[in-house]
Amino acid sequence: MDLFLRWLHVMAAVTWLGGMLFVALVLLPVTRRVQDPHLRVHLISQAGKRFRTVGWIALGLLVATGLAILSRRPWLLRAPAFQMKAALVVIALGVSALHDFVLGPRVGRLPPGVTAPRRRVSWLARINVLIVLTIVLLGLSLRG
Repeated sequence: MDLFLRWLHVMAAVTWLGGMLFVALVLLPVTRRVQDPHLRVHLISQAGKRFRTVGWIALGLLVATGLAILSRRPWLLRAPAFQMKAALVVIALGVSALHDFVLGPRVGRLPPGVTAPRRRVSWLARINVLIVLTIVLLGLSLRG
């Protein structure tokens, strides 16, 4: 059971982080080359809505499997790396919710020529990727 829980936890993390990296490293650079600004905004908006569903399912699995793993390994609560990881998870969930349900939809409704708010939301997403990468590093440090 421990192996299955850890596997499911890692697969959910791969899905969430991999999706964020795909958007940042593949989707956005490709859509910048789309000449029609309305089509560009539409593509990003539709991809964002689809990934939001997939990402939040992965996040739900991460939280559920994380709690299940923690119930089987309560000693983790005393580990400083786990405490830092847990704090960053709360921050990443908050940033993700802000991005996915408030700021992202708000900038999606702006006319295509308005770029400053889009850039700010894009930076928020980049910061969240760094937070999540740190969470993964801390999680790997606990695998002792």
